[in-house]
Amino acid sequence: MTTTGNPIDFRSMRRDWFEAVAQHLSGWLRKLSPEIHSVIPDDLGPRELLAATALARIAQADTERQDIGHAAGDLVRLAGARGTRGPERVGEVEALWTRLRGGTVPLLLSWWREPLGEGLLAYWARTRAESVGWPQVHRELRERWGVDSDGIWRRGLGPGQGPEVGDWRGYFEFLAERLPAHEVEFTHMLLTRTPGLAEEIDAFTAECGADLMVVPHLALVHMERRLAEALTTVVEGNLDAVGGEEAPDHGFASALQSIRDTGRAYLRWLEDRFIPELTPLERAHLVLDSADAARVEAYLREYAGAWCAPGMPALPTPVFTEEDFAPMKPAERPKAIAPQWMGRLGEVLATRGHLGWTGVVGSQPWWLYVAEAGLESAAALRFKHDGQVRISHRTLDDPHDMVVRFPPTDPDAQNLIMRFGYDEDDAHQMCELLVLASAGRTHLGFLVRDASGAFRVLRTVSVPIPPPLREAMRAKALHRLDAMTGGDAGVLAKLIAPEPDTPPAAPASTAAPEDETEDEWLDGGLFPRSDTLF
Repeated sequence: MTTTGNPIDFRSMRRDWFEAVAQHLSGWLRKLSPEIHSVIPDDLGPRELLAATALARIAQADTERQDIGHAAGDLVRLAGARGTRGPERVGEVEALWTRLRGGTVPLLLSWWREPLGEGLLAYWARTRAESVGWPQVHRELRERWGVDSDGIWRRGLGPGQGPEVGDWRGYFEFLAERLPAHEVEFTHMLLTRTPGLAEEIDAFTAECGADLMVVPHLALVHMERRLAEALTTVVEGNLDAVGGEEAPDHGFASALQSIRDTGRAYLRWLEDRFIPELTPLERAHLVLDSADAARVEAYLREYAGAWCAPGMPALPTPVFTEEDFAPMKPAERPKAIAPQWMGRLGEVLATRGHLGWTGVVGSQPWWLYVAEAGLESAAALRFKHDGQVRISHRTLDDPHDMVVRFPPTDPDAQNLIMRFGYDEDDAHQMCELLVLASAGRTHLGFLVRDASGAFRVLRTVSVPIPPPLREAMRAKALHRLDAMTGGDAGVLAKLIAPEPDTPPAAPASTAAPEDETEDEWLDGGLFPRSDTLF
C-alpha cells in the first residue's frame, strides 16, 4: 500500500482532472452547438472551463425545466461582448436541449447534471478568485452567470469556504503533526507487520472504489479514509486486548489510546471539514466509495450503455408547449401537437382514469398524464405554480407506487389526482426507478385532446422528488435488481437489452383494486407530510 499526504500532489491531481473534464465537455459543446461555443467569452478565465460550465448549466436548466428565455438570457449575459440579442440565442438553446435529450456522454446523463453544473461553477469561482479576488468573482457571478446574492450564499462561494490545497493531509502526515515519532512508527509497524492487513485494505479499497480510480485525487481521499478506518479499528482491538485504559502497561496503553484518538480526529476532519468543502461534483463522485453506491452506479452504467449511449437516438419530446404559446395572439399560436408516440400512449391512458405513464426518454425520467377537459385540465395548468406538490405512497415497501396531487388545502386538491407506478418485477422499470431516484426529478407532461381528437401537450413541469423518497426508491430498485441479477451488474445488460424497432411500451396496468379507497394511501410514511411540499 502506498499513501501520500503531499498537498502539492493532491493539488496537481485535482487541477489535471478538472482540466481534463473541461477539455472533454468543451469539445462536446463545440460538436453539439458550434454557435454557442463560438460566443464563449475569453475575459473570465480559461475558455475550455467556461465552455464546459456553460454546457453543464444549460443541460441542468433543461433537466429542471427552467424557462428557455431565462436560459438564453443567461447565455447572452455570459457571452458579454461576444453576445447577441436574446431571441437569437433561444433557437440555439432549443437545438442544444433537443440534442442533449438523446444519448450522451456519462457526465451529461440526467443523474450527473446537477452536481456537474454546480461543481464546475464552484471550481470556476474558486480558481477565478485566486487571480482576481472574491469581490470581482461575486460581481461576475451576478452579472455574467445570472447567480444572485442568495444563490452565491447557498452555494458557499466566498473566501475561506473552499478547500485550500494546503489543508489536505494524508493519514500518516496527520499523525506525524500530532503524535510523537515513536507512536507514528508504531502505527507504521502495525500496518506492515499485521499479517494480511495491508492486502485486505487494498482489496477493500479497490472493491468499493473502482469508480473512483478515474478521479485520482478522490481515489487518494478514499484510500486514506479506508486506511485510517482500518488502522484505527486495529488499534482499538489492541487497546481492548491489553485491558484498555486500566492496562498494567500504562505507557503502552496510553500510546494506543492517543493513536486511536488521533485516527478518529482524522476521520472527523475528513467528514466534517475537508470533504464538505469539495465541489458538488467531487462529493458526488466520492459517494461512490460505498458498496451500495458502487452497485447503483454499475447498474446505471449498464442501463446507459443499452439505452442512452452517445449518439443513440431518443424519442422526440417537446421543448415548447401550449402554455409557452399562451402569451401569443390566438391567430399566431402554433399547435403543440404531441409527438406520435405520446399520442399513442394518450389513447391508452385516456381509458385508464387516474393512471399515468412512467419511463425514461434519453436519460431523463418522464411521466405523462392525460388531463380531461374541464376542471382537470384547468387544474393541470395550475399544478406546481406555487412550487408545492403532494406525493403519497401506499406502504413503506411501495415507494415505486405513488399518487401525485395538490396539497390538501388547495382548491384543486380533488380535481387532479395522478397515479404513477413502476413494476417491481420488471428489470427495465426498476432501472427507470433507479434513474428517477438518482436524478432526483422527473418531467411531467400533461396531454389534452383537442376538438379533432388529436393530443396536444398542454404543459410540462419538473417535479423534484423529496430526498427521503429518493432514498427509499433507490433502496427498492437496488434490492429488486440485486434479486434479479444476483448482484452482478453484467447480467443486467441481457435483461434490459432493447429489441430492434420496438415501439415504446404501453403502461402496465397498476390501477387500484375496486375496493381500495383513497384513505388507504399514506402521506408521510417515508417522510413527514410537511416535507412533501417543496
